[in-house]
Amino acid sequence: MREAWEKVTGEMYVYVDVDLATDLAKFNAYRNLIELGKRFDLVTGSRYIQGSMTNRPWLRRESSIAYNALVRVLFHTGVHDHQCGFKSFSRRLVEQLNVSAKSDSWFWDTEVIVLARKMGFTIKEIPIAWTEKKGSRTPLKRLLRDMWLHGTGLLVLLRRVYFSNLGRNLS
Repeated sequence: MREAWEKVTGEMYVYVDVDLATDLAKFNAYRNLIELGKRFDLVTGSRYIQGSMTNRPWLRRESSIAYNALVRVLFHTGVHDHQCGFKSFSRRLVEQLNVSAKSDSWFWDTEVIVLARKMGFTIKEIPIAWTEKKGSRTPLKRLLRDMWLHGTGLLVLLRRVYFSNLGRNLS
C-alpha cells in the first residue's frame, strides 16, 4: 500500500481485498465507502456491527471477534473490525500513514486504524456483507499462524504507541 500511495496522488484512496469477499452490491457498500470518505479520514467496512451480514467459518469468526475486542481494549479505537479489507483513506491520513505505518503483513489493517485513532483522525465503520472466500472451514495451522502474526504485531505496536517517541508524538 505504501508503494502505491507514493506513486498515486489523489484526494481519496480506496482499498478493497482482491478476493472481493465484500459484496459491493449490498448496502451500496462501494458508494458508501466513497461518499462517507468525503466526510471522514478513514472509512472501514465492518463484519461485526449492527446491519452487517457475515458468512465465515465459526472458529474464524469467534477468534476474529476476540482479537478485535482485545485491540479495542488495548488501544481504545472504538472500532469493531480492525482486519476488514474494505477501506477508504483521506489524502491527509495517507500522508501520515506513509511515515508512521511500518507493518508489511496482514497486521497492517490493524496498525493503520490504531495509528489513525491515536493521531486524532476521524473514523467511520460501515456495515458490509462478507462471504469468506477461503473455504467453509479454517485449518488450525492457518489460524495459529495468523494468531502468531497478529499477536507479535500487537506487541510491537503496543511498544511503539505507549513506550516510544512515536507514542509521545501521537498524543
